[in-house]
Amino acid sequence: MKKIPLALTLLSTLLFSQYTLATDTSPTTQNPTYELDGKAVLGRTENVYLSSVQGLKNVPFIGKIDTGAETTSMHAEDIHVKSSNPDYQNLKDKELMAALTEDLLNNSDVDYDDWNGSTFAKYEAVVSFKVQNPRTGDMVLIEAPLERVSMIRSRTSSTPLLRPTVKMSLTIADQELKTDVNLTDRSHFSAPVLIGKTFLADNALVFAGYDYLQEQENATVVGRKEVVSISGMAMNATFSLKNRYSILHAKDIDVDKKNSEVTFDMFDNDGKQKEMTLPLVRMLSVSGKKRPLVYVPVQLDENTTKDVLVYLRERSSSESQLRFGTSTASELFMIDTNAENILSEGSESFSDVAKKSEPLVISPEEDITLDDFPLKAVASFTVNTPLLKVDSFEMTGKGKDASVEFYLTDVNGEKQKVTKPIIKKLKVGDDTRPVVSGEFAVSGNVRTQEFAIDVLNTNEKEAYFILGKKMAKDGVYVNTRSDYLLKSEPLFKVGHIEVVEVNGMKFPAKLDTGADVSSMNAVNIKRFKKDGQDMVSFTYQNNQGDKQDFTKPVIDVMRIKAKKGEKVNIRPVVEMKVKLGDLEKEVRVNLQDRSRFEYSMILGKNFLKHGAVVSSDEDYLLGEME
Repeated sequence: MKKIPLALTLLSTLLFSQYTLATDTSPTTQNPTYELDGKAVLGRTENVYLSSVQGLKNVPFIGKIDTGAETTSMHAEDIHVKSSNPDYQNLKDKELMAALTEDLLNNSDVDYDDWNGSTFAKYEAVVSFKVQNPRTGDMVLIEAPLERVSMIRSRTSSTPLLRPTVKMSLTIADQELKTDVNLTDRSHFSAPVLIGKTFLADNALVFAGYDYLQEQENATVVGRKEVVSISGMAMNATFSLKNRYSILHAKDIDVDKKNSEVTFDMFDNDGKQKEMTLPLVRMLSVSGKKRPLVYVPVQLDENTTKDVLVYLRERSSSESQLRFGTSTASELFMIDTNAENILSEGSESFSDVAKKSEPLVISPEEDITLDDFPLKAVASFTVNTPLLKVDSFEMTGKGKDASVEFYLTDVNGEKQKVTKPIIKKLKVGDDTRPVVSGEFAVSGNVRTQEFAIDVLNTNEKEAYFILGKKMAKDGVYVNTRSDYLLKSEPLFKVGHIEVVEVNGMKFPAKLDTGADVSSMNAVNIKRFKKDGQDMVSFTYQNNQGDKQDFTKPVIDVMRIKAKKGEKVNIRPVVEMKVKLGDLEKEVRVNLQDRSRFEYSMILGKNFLKHGAVVSSDEDYLLGEME
């Protein structure tokens, strides 16, 4: 168990003060803790190990950590339920589970929430199922007594889904727990394991602001370009800060769905090719085309090999044969934007690097303030000097009298002219970039920063800032596990249910780390246009008697991925100001009729990432309804 939080050396602590390991400071979004109140703090995604299953116990499975899920579930195939009880031995699978639940509901005094192995022991039911080792393709057969039948509420049907539940030992963050796991088909989800309250209760807290939080301490430091090896083939590797999935250059890709495997030719950095056959994990939709996902063994150095999930596609025109996506980077790496081929000297963990140097650690995207103008800022693997990109600029005067004029948008949305003296000029290709200075602010800390100015590309619409590789003496590192790392917000513990405030109304809401976007109850939803703007009117109401009508601009439309057999749910998205304790944020909220549900609002990742660490088995830690 990791017990000491590692202080990330970020802008607010680095560029304005000396770096220290802040073991005695309060945890923040930029300096999170790995343990709180004796419990592991998990990110929204973590590696899960089936620690008691031979052939699988050392294989990490992607686990989504969901405080909104009552149960823990995992993908399984060829699921069968049978009974040796004479009264039920002629039934199996769904028919058997339906009969068992009907018997208990009609003839037992045990409440559904208290169903367990002893409740079902009299039925002498056994579950058999298979789990594929995604690295080898081997199907591992598992048998276990039926612990209970889980009745899962459906979004679109009043009839619950029945799933067999067994006891399994799962390990996350070096902590093993034997817990209830319901078995289902999760082949259409990216995470084969969903960790719910049955694992989290009394065991772990969840901070939705990070993916793979528990992997961060031991992340391998890599350069923006590396040479790695797959099955003896040396390959150039690069990193994407926008694309989630990793991609491997391949040709002659043949997907054998019957045998669930893929045969393809891969190529090294000299153009030599080698045929490979690997287990098919699943098909991934990329720009409207289906691409096979496989795990490839990527050798980072002589002593380190990691299995990396990639999709296969021909990319002969690219400089690299392997491009790591943000998901892989979050699980495994911390990226030094100013270095190349670090791995040739042997891999090193970020925690070791941070003890001897002071890198600036940023997210792929940040919010900054430059001379009181709010700007989006992005990381870069190519830009050295920090760079402001604007619609246009004009240089006037010569020598000491040289200046540059350009426009930026202020906090009120108004364009303002900015005039600055030119310190020097940079020649980049055929372009000349003036270098000026300004007041650079994040998280209340201000410093004078030199930066160059350039014009936006034709496909770029708004001014933004590029955090160049030379912004910090010891380099700039990119951490893809979280966003807006330069904005430090305090972490605070909350329950699974808390009182929130929206537009003067106070009511209980469910804090759901599994939801990307927050959601609220809405009836009488009507879409219309006003002055060319998509609008929506709706009525919010809850069980406490609150009721308000709203009219809001539609800023997005969400298509909610459904459970197997359900239709995709389409919801308009609006912005609402929500307050939880001392935290108040305007966030995106999707609208849906939640009349059937106990809680009229769900707070998802887009709100919780601002510091809320959720305890799934506690409620109203911030206070109950008055």
